[in-house]
Amino acid sequence: MSISHMLLLFTTVGLIASILGYLDYRSGGSLCPSSLSLVSCSRVYTIPQATILGVHLSEVAPAYFTLLTATLAAYTALKRRLLIEAHALLSIAGLTLIPYLVYLELAVAKAICIYCTVMHVCIIGSSATHLYRLLRL
Repeated sequence: MSISHMLLLFTTVGLIASILGYLDYRSGGSLCPSSLSLVSCSRVYTIPQATILGVHLSEVAPAYFTLLTATLAAYTALKRRLLIEAHALLSIAGLTLIPYLVYLELAVAKAICIYCTVMHVCIIGSSATHLYRLLRL
């Protein structure tokens, strides 16, 4: 699988997870599978830290992944190095937030949101793919 395909996979899966997470947030957490007591998206959604400047993180995530998708699509169409570097920087920016977000899930909410976890994995995968790409140059 090529680097572009890997990035497309991580970005697309992340976008889908972010949209599902947003829809779940809007429905009060009724869509989140919760067969284990540790999995509870609604507990994660309701912590005070999930809102920044009046905007819930479930509303920010689809915008973030849409921006990732747009930069990757533009790179695919135009082959401008600036666009793939923008995608890399956006991925790394997201990567820097993951430890704090996981801390909020585990220590504050005492629960895991499945959609958040999928998005975290996608951001880590995208960042790792960019690291691989840079090391190959």
